Formats: sequence, C-alpha cells, structure tokens
Amino acid sequence: MKTKVDKTRFTIIHCADFDAYKDEHVTLDGKEQALNEQSRITWPLNCYCVLVQHPVLGNVLFDTGIDSRWQTRWPRNLAEGYPVARSFDLKEKLLELGLHVDDIDYLIISHLHFDHAGNLWMFRGTKAGAGVIVQEEEARHAFLCANRYDCAEVTYHGDGYVRHEFNGLDGIAFELVRGDVKLAEDLELVLLPGHTPGTMGLVIRTEHTGTVMFPSDAVYNHFNYGPPAMKPGMCARPEEFVDSIEKVRQIMEKENGTLFYSHDVEAFGSYKKSPEWYD
Repeated sequence: MKTKVDKTRFTIIHCADFDAYKDEHVTLDGKEQALNEQSRITWPLNCYCVLVQHPVLGNVLFDTGIDSRWQTRWPRNLAEGYPVARSFDLKEKLLELGLHVDDIDYLIISHLHFDHAGNLWMFRGTKAGAGVIVQEEEARHAFLCANRYDCAEVTYHGDGYVRHEFNGLDGIAFELVRGDVKLAEDLELVLLPGHTPGTMGLVIRTEHTGTVMFPSDAVYNHFNYGPPAMKPGMCARPEEFVDSIEKVRQIMEKENGTLFYSHDVEAFGSYKKSPEWYD
C-alpha cells in the first residue's frame, strides 16, 4: 500500500545479528594482535536497512540486509565463519509497515557486500528493481573483480562479495551513478570510497530530527570515527578510508548532524527501530 507523507521521515529496519572478525573492523592493539594470531577474535555485528518516506520520491529503501535465505544460499565457509545469531525477513518487516516490495519506488545499495545487498532478489520485476542505484565504481569492482575464478561460489573469498546475490538476477537492472548525487533537497547520496571502491552514504534532512547520515561501512563504528579516525582491517582502499571519514565529519559538523553507524552494537541499541519513525 502506498503511503503519502507531507514531510520526510525514515525508519531503521533491523535485518540480522551476526558475528564477524574484530580485525576487519578496528585496529587491534598489541595484546589483541597476539591473541588474534592464535585464534581470530570475533566481533558481534548488527545489520539493518533504512526506509525513507518522501513527499515527492515516495518510498526509498537504502540497502537490503542479509539474504533471508542465507542458510541455503551462502557458501559453507561464510555461514560457518560469520554465524548468524538471528535474522528477520525483509518482506515481513515491510509488511509490518503496511508495505510490499512493489511499493518501493527507489532502491539504493550502499555497496554490494553480502550484508547490504543480500535481498536484492526480492525486488526482481519491481519498479525499484528495474533501476537499482549503485555507484559505477562499486559495480565495476564487484562485477569484474569479485569471485572471478569461483563461478559456483563454493567458497567465500573474504572480500565481502557473494556474487550470485547481485549478478545474473532476472528482473534486476542497475542505474549507475558517479560521485555525490542530490535526489532531493533533503535527500542526498554521498560517495565515501575506502571500505570498497564505491561505498556511498545517505544524508537525510528532517524537520524534527535534523540532518542525519547513514555512512554505511565508510564508518563501521565510533572507533573508526574517532577522532582520530581508525582504519579497519577490511578495507579495499585504505588511503581513501580516512579521507571519507573526514568528509563525513565535515558534513556532520557543518549541519550539526547525527551519524548512524553501520555496525556498532552499542550505538545500535539506542536507535529507534521500525515500526517507529524519525521525522
């Protein structure tokens, strides 16, 4: 069911909780490095997407979370190495808001890693699926560089991409963008390379909450943000990662904004989740 709103609002849709490795997300200290060499230190993560309801653009979905079929679709070593504690079906979460996948007008993918693009398949044959917005540099990297030599994807190769989750999906096409993109005066995409070549964040400006940014994995957590900025271990372009954090910081300081980290369990506990809204 289409929902017409007079003012922009957004909600955070909780998709999953899973474990990853701490050295992928922060810089380990000396003691942790020694322990990590013996057995990699695990790190609990949350996973979510963001639904924006806009008076002109309609329903805008930022990311899709972990594949709700991960138990049968993930490479075995991914499921074992990144165990999912719990997951929520995105279609059911949308239904709680009175929406179906066909009601989504725009679908934006911050980057094509498995915990952000996993449910693209749900949008095959839909309006949003006909023009999934992704950065051109991200698409180039994901389609041309990820899992080139393991087409059956028997093994996860540790780069964040599960190729079949975005490649070869009938009814899915991509609209490639370059750099920062103003979708509306109160809704912008911001290119934040580093984590991947084409990671991008979402800036939303609302009447009561003010300016907020979802930087995706350009800023995993408050440790990365600092200051000073802390590089993670999982980073395609380390030299650009810190620059992107400073770009985020400039926007937040200029507009007195609020930053929503992508994988910060402590911060995530304080966020309102759907069906509650920020406006």
